[in-house]
Amino acid sequence: MFVDRLAAAGTDRPTTLAKRQIRRVIGAGYSPPGLRRLAESLAASVSELPPSQRRPTEDSGSVVSAVRSNNLVVLDGFDAAAVADAVSALVADGRRVLVTGSTVAELAEVRHSLPSDVVARVVDQLPALSPSEVRELRTLLAMSTPGRRARPGQVLPDPSVLPLPADVEPLCNRAGRADAPGAAAGLIPSLLADLAPERREAVTSVARCVNRSLGGMPPRVGGEWAWRLLADLIYGTNRSVFDKMIEDAAQSVAALDRTRSAPAVQVAAPLPTGSADALRRYREFLVASGGRVRSYFRPPVARDVQPVLRMLRVGGRIPESVEDVQRVIDHLEVGERLTRIDANCAQIGMHAPRNEAELSELADGLVRVAAAARSVGALRHDVLFIAPNSPLSVPDVDTAEQVAAAILEYAEHGSTAEAGRDLERMASELEMRCSASAMSPEHRWAVAALRAQDAVGYVAALEALGGARREAQDEARQGELLRRLGEGAPHLAQAWETLGGNALGLACLQTIDGLLSSVPEADAADAVIVLGAARLGVERLLLTAVAPRLIAVVAPGDQPEGSPSLLSVLQRASALVIRGRVTASPGRVVPITQTPSRPHIAPVGQAGA
Repeated sequence: MFVDRLAAAGTDRPTTLAKRQIRRVIGAGYSPPGLRRLAESLAASVSELPPSQRRPTEDSGSVVSAVRSNNLVVLDGFDAAAVADAVSALVADGRRVLVTGSTVAELAEVRHSLPSDVVARVVDQLPALSPSEVRELRTLLAMSTPGRRARPGQVLPDPSVLPLPADVEPLCNRAGRADAPGAAAGLIPSLLADLAPERREAVTSVARCVNRSLGGMPPRVGGEWAWRLLADLIYGTNRSVFDKMIEDAAQSVAALDRTRSAPAVQVAAPLPTGSADALRRYREFLVASGGRVRSYFRPPVARDVQPVLRMLRVGGRIPESVEDVQRVIDHLEVGERLTRIDANCAQIGMHAPRNEAELSELADGLVRVAAAARSVGALRHDVLFIAPNSPLSVPDVDTAEQVAAAILEYAEHGSTAEAGRDLERMASELEMRCSASAMSPEHRWAVAALRAQDAVGYVAALEALGGARREAQDEARQGELLRRLGEGAPHLAQAWETLGGNALGLACLQTIDGLLSSVPEADAADAVIVLGAARLGVERLLLTAVAPRLIAVVAPGDQPEGSPSLLSVLQRASALVIRGRVTASPGRVVPITQTPSRPHIAPVGQAGA
């Protein structure tokens, strides 16, 4: 309804066309901000609220500050040169300014007064780019950097050809690890690399057994006997003695554990030779006879064992039952085994156990030595036949330990040299993606990080390459928009490109009829400057739909031609007024009122009345 009232004041075709366009835009759900704010200001003028406070501004720069905080401004007493200064200040502030007037002559006079640096940014028609594309272009130009401007000559690698950080990091970690010590261990990576996966897994399994069994050996300090015995067993020395000793120790410990709660056995005097055999025969006799012995006419086996039984006590009594005789036999067998253990220990040069605790420790140590001997023997066999003419051998325990550690290191992490070769191959392939002259700094950074085996640096280089790719896209987009802008406004495109991010404004000079006949789309301009505003009717306020801000220019000596008019409505809307310079003193801001110091402006009626 407000648009219809404004348009009702004029009957010319441009007004009719402007009304249709504006109504169509409002019907689509968009309210032109300049028109809406004019209506709000007029609505506030009829309320009881006091008018907003006005702040004085000075010289042409004050137009810029005034436009920043006011949507409606009147430049009172501004000639063509003063208007040109205001236009220059707004363009330098990055504003898109539409300068319009009733005649081409008015526009030409302003154009001739503009400085040469602003003339390059003056166009006769708004750019063919959409407002969003103009905003995008201005943003790209404002954010341009020397590095981004160099992107068109650079070739960035496609993300699909870049090694993944998940692949690079393990290689860098592996390449930075120290190789297993020992000359034999240094041969392992090259030998294992040529093996079939099944064969490599078998060798690795044997190495795990070696590592586990050697880790279970008694400590080297305090358990030297075990390591000496292991070294002898590897070459087959003392094998028979070891086998007997491990059996005797295990059975002795088991017998002691089994008879721990049994009655104690005392031997009164040294037993004669063959006592153990006699006791075993007597036990079998007792078992066969049901454990009963006749008092008279005893069999020979019972008579022969009587001298032995008289020298023995089980729990303080002469052994007579099967259980007592078996207890004595177990005691004698343990003694025989301990005697053999003492002799075997003396033979291989180690201390014999002095008590049950040391016996248990000996039995456990012998089991561990046996397991280590078996695993080391298997490793020596596998390494010896790991490849035809294999240069690797395992002559001793220390070498076996080093070789096993090297095999496990390779199985878990691979070879350090191989990892370094893989990283160098990745770096070379990445380097060959483009020529040295077209390579970007980020590309060089990624190649250098791979060669330096720096996983963190490589990730940072990838992130920088992502930024470089976005910069290249922005630069290409900027070039495309500048090309399209240059098709209709070559001087403006060149000026914007030269200025970079500074003062990316423009000034478009069009007649009022042409502007109303084809109202620009929303956000195409920041302000519209209306020349000869004292001679314009209310219907020209439809120009507020062109831009969010309207600046009405009253030339020196111009008198309003009646009421209501464009100026009377602006007066009712409390528009900010900037007085033009009439002397050397700067202009000041005054309200439009009847005062002796300015030409009389007739009272303004309600818009559309």
